[in-house]
Amino acid sequence: MSEKKEIDDIVEECCTVFRRRQIEGSLPCAKKTLDVLRLIVTNKKHSTAAALIDEMRNVGYKMQTARPVELAIGNMVRRVLHIIREEAKQEEFDDVKPTLAQPSLQETIRNQSGGLLSQALKGRLQMARGPSLSNLLDAGIDPASFNPSLVPIQESPADRLDATTERGPDPEVDSQAGGLSRSAARQNKKTPQNWKGKHEVIESINELIDELDHIQGSITTQGVEHIHANEVILTMGMSDTTLLFLKEAAKKREFQVVVAEGAPRFDGHLMARRLADAGIQTTLIADSAVYAMMARANKVLVGAHAVLANGGVVAPVGMHMVALSARRHSIPFVVLVGLHKLSPLFPTDPDLLYNGTAHESEPMGRYLYSRSSGSRRGVFVPGRLGTKARCSAQDRPC
Repeated sequence: MSEKKEIDDIVEECCTVFRRRQIEGSLPCAKKTLDVLRLIVTNKKHSTAAALIDEMRNVGYKMQTARPVELAIGNMVRRVLHIIREEAKQEEFDDVKPTLAQPSLQETIRNQSGGLLSQALKGRLQMARGPSLSNLLDAGIDPASFNPSLVPIQESPADRLDATTERGPDPEVDSQAGGLSRSAARQNKKTPQNWKGKHEVIESINELIDELDHIQGSITTQGVEHIHANEVILTMGMSDTTLLFLKEAAKKREFQVVVAEGAPRFDGHLMARRLADAGIQTTLIADSAVYAMMARANKVLVGAHAVLANGGVVAPVGMHMVALSARRHSIPFVVLVGLHKLSPLFPTDPDLLYNGTAHESEPMGRYLYSRSSGSRRGVFVPGRLGTKARCSAQDRPC
């Protein structure tokens, strides 16, 4: 009971963390979800796979309800449920396979109740010998049991069935069997058995966590294949995956990046500074200038919050405008996401929420700070290799 209470407290604490948005980002939320699910599979006892699936569903529903906008939580729960179902199917197949390999009862009776010649050839019969001191010491059988006829070593199942029918049920044997079954049932009721497929489920969850740890590396290594020399890349806002993708490509390619500031959060300021620190030529523009700059761009690279079942993308405000501009100018629009962001939901799904709630000081405070009267907005100039992006109007961070 204490272990169950501790695990329930951990689940409630995780839901509180999600609800208060103390963990930001799809990747940290996905890792936190897998850690909690692995803890449940490891410490709690479940007699069957169905009981474990019900537990995972309940916990996953609580965590997804605490943070409905973060679709990566539900995606990880679905991945774990798929792992459990596959392991249960494999276990059922392994249990049925030996049964199919065993011969049927009719074949056993036909093989064992054949003629005397066939049984003698198979070594199932032995010739009865006359009574002697050697036979008595070796076999320990009454000499009166010896007869000159052929005696089978084993009885056929049909003979045993007929003998049991003639004798009738044995009350002593039945009472002993009933007592053993009742004691075994009481023991199983007191100490429920743990599903033996949990070890494979835990190993699969560990592999999934390891996959999330290296998922950004597997994406960024493809940067050289998609970005060519002297290209102009347009992006919007701040995305860790896009940042690492561009930094990895900059090791072997020289290109320019145009960053839209991404109002009202203005994460593009941080994106432009980090790209400039990495030695990449960077230009920061307003969101209203995206359509004008799209004619000079060769490719659009952006991050996204989730990818839906129909190919739609859940992205920050303003990304739809960038996509329309890219389609108008026939510019490739590339979205960089990991597998943990692939969701089976459709845009019309009632459980899908696009907007989250936040305190008014979070977006409006940044907006007022950047647009306040008496201070001009900084104009960024393209930085040279090895230089940083600078604000021409003020000396404040961009």
